[in-house]
This record gives sequence, C-alpha cells and structure tokens, in this order.
Amino acid sequence: MMDFHKKYNGKDILIIGGGTSTIDRKWENIINPDTYIWTCNDFYMNERVSSQNIDLYQLAYTTKLKDRKLISYLNKHKPFTYFEKDHYRGKQNSDEFKTFSFALNYTIYGMQIDIGKIEYSIGQKSGAVLRLIKLALGTNAKNIYFVGYDGFKKDFSNAHAFTGHVGLKDTDTRRDWEKDYYNVFMEAYILLAETDTENRLQNLGEGLEYNLGTEASKRFFPLRKEVYEKIR
Repeated sequence: MMDFHKKYNGKDILIIGGGTSTIDRKWENIINPDTYIWTCNDFYMNERVSSQNIDLYQLAYTTKLKDRKLISYLNKHKPFTYFEKDHYRGKQNSDEFKTFSFALNYTIYGMQIDIGKIEYSIGQKSGAVLRLIKLALGTNAKNIYFVGYDGFKKDFSNAHAFTGHVGLKDTDTRRDWEKDYYNVFMEAYILLAETDTENRLQNLGEGLEYNLGTEASKRFFPLRKEVYEKIR
C-alpha cells in the first residue's frame, strides 16, 4: 500500500472529476513537475485527461471494466488504483472484476476513505470527488487543486466532462435542482472547509454558473488570483 504521507509531502495534488468545469477550465496550466494528478470513474473517455500521467485512480461501480482503452491506459501508466469497499457493492467478487484484475499487470487495492462521522448527510453523498478531496486532505500535500466538482445549471443543460452526456441520465434518481444539487454541494463544500485547516484547497471551477459550491469556496478557501489567471 502506498505511503500517502511520505509521497505527497510538500507536493501539489490536482483532482479531476467529471463535472463541466473540467471542460471549461485550463487546469493543465497549473501542472508542474511537483504535481500529482488524481481522478476517477470514466476519465479515460476525455482525451485531455487521458493524455496526462495519472498518479491515482478511483474505480467506480459503474465503470466498464471490459473497456480495452481503460485497461491499456492503466497498464501503461500504472496509477495507484483502488475501489472503495463501502461504494463498490461487492463487485470486487464478480467474475468481471476478476477478469479485469487479471488483465492488469499490477495490484488493485480495496480502501475505506474517512469522510468524517458516518451519518451520510446529503453533503457526504455528493460523489467520488468529495472522497478524493478528503483523501488528499489526509496527506501532507502543499496545495490541493480540484476541478470537475460542480453540479448542474438550473435547467440541467451542462455536459459531463468524461462521457459528454448532457443533463440528467434516465437512471438519476435525484432530480430536484435545489434540494438534490445546490443544497448537497453547498453542504459538501462546507464539510471540506471544516477539514481544510491549512487553507490548501482551491476550487478551480469557482465562479462558473454550475459550480454549486462557489458561494462556500469563495468564503472559506477562495480561488487565488494567480491561479485563476492561469486557468480562466
């Protein structure tokens, strides 16, 4: 298992999620030799993301494990790859997962990520990027940048950065913009602010219409001017 404290001590972590700001921000401009990139889910469908050397990859239950593009990328770059035991629904015991594991020439880990009191409030249910940010906050990284942790416009007209799908999917059960998205992201961002005692977080999507955590990030960990100038 990776030594998270030692590896990232004094380094930068850039977390790339599937929200629309991953399309609209020039996040590549903040990458330097001391930057480690983390991502999740179907990142390999976005060429801007898959052209990067990913350091850490969080598998999603919905990820298509037979996708040759994903397998090829992972075998080439060998990012630290894991599934979350609480969120993988036992899929790690399936024949599909066993075939996937056999196709990779390195180890996949099962991990639990500490997201605070396990009350499963609405903020804690906001998605994989929240848990990646919480994982990063547990390291000694100097800066923790994240992009693609957004939500939707009120008319649900923005696109997913990885899949390109516009708006809600037929399978989405959360369909109320204020209750299911705005309130969820606001609470999640506040939860992050409570953990970010050293002011390391930077929300690269801050200010965009669909970035529903903007109000909280502006208050608690505002996007630095020099960072904004690089990514706008």
